[in-house]
Amino acid sequence: MKRFNVGILGLGGMGKVMHADMGVHREFSVSVVWDANKKVLEEYKTYYPNVRIADSALDLINDPLIQLLYVATPPKFHCKYISYAIEAKVPILCEKPLGIDLSESKEMVELVKGSFLPNIINFNHGNSLACLYVENQLNNGSLGNIFGVDTFIHLSQWPREFQKQAKWLAGREQGGFTREMLSHWLYLTRRLFGEGVILNSNVTYPNDSVSSETRLLSDLDFDGIPMSIIACTGGKGPEGTEYTIWGEKKSFRFHSGGSLSVSVSDDWVDVFYQLDNIGVIDRQRALDGVVSKLTDNVCKMPNFSDGLAIQSIVESILGSRKPVI
Repeated sequence: MKRFNVGILGLGGMGKVMHADMGVHREFSVSVVWDANKKVLEEYKTYYPNVRIADSALDLINDPLIQLLYVATPPKFHCKYISYAIEAKVPILCEKPLGIDLSESKEMVELVKGSFLPNIINFNHGNSLACLYVENQLNNGSLGNIFGVDTFIHLSQWPREFQKQAKWLAGREQGGFTREMLSHWLYLTRRLFGEGVILNSNVTYPNDSVSSETRLLSDLDFDGIPMSIIACTGGKGPEGTEYTIWGEKKSFRFHSGGSLSVSVSDDWVDVFYQLDNIGVIDRQRALDGVVSKLTDNVCKMPNFSDGLAIQSIVESILGSRKPVI
């Protein structure tokens, strides 16, 4: 069985999770890593003494052994590293968002199309059990007419505890929960229903010029299917996301962590009640999808064009830039 050698750029929360996930996947082997923080690299040596630490990002990308580049740096650097990878002819798996500058991201999408390199953006629902199950139910008409999609996100604090070392996540320039969390659900909605447009949006920011959003109310339309969003930070209470598709015959509710509920009357029933650790299963399924893109291209994984479409919606919601597509 072929094992793909991977280079990881960025060893923050996502980089560490991806390394651990690839470590238990039978078709990946992390061979080289790099991070801008030298202290992080020193700590990394103690856990992975056999993994080469590159001298620079460019040194990693040009390593002749790597067959996949995973980009998990802060997003303002994504397009720069993607351009280097295209020059080196290395397939790319990139964390969302694709970038924060729409013009730059659009240029990268055109370059990667011309390169014919496999390119994947790491949205949670690319190959998740819940996404594929509901996608099939929609395709066979099991839900009947769709009345709409409602999304609710609550976070007691942002960034969350496990993310707090990544200072950029708290900033308006690159961070915020809209880019980091809501983008996954926007991708899911676009995948299930079609292209999206913003009808109205109201975003609340702290009284400074640097901090990321604290509340968001938005209404969108995805090819005739209305989507409403309420997202907020602060206050005690359960954290996470509830994403509900309201159907004529049955409705589905996605939850944080990969679980899925269905309702045909007054109650919600767990669809995957027989499975434990769905989030862990889905992360391995995502890597299965990456293997497919590197080999037979059968799996329907999100690519950079999908990432650009979602970035355009996100940046328009935030009001920071006008969409360019």
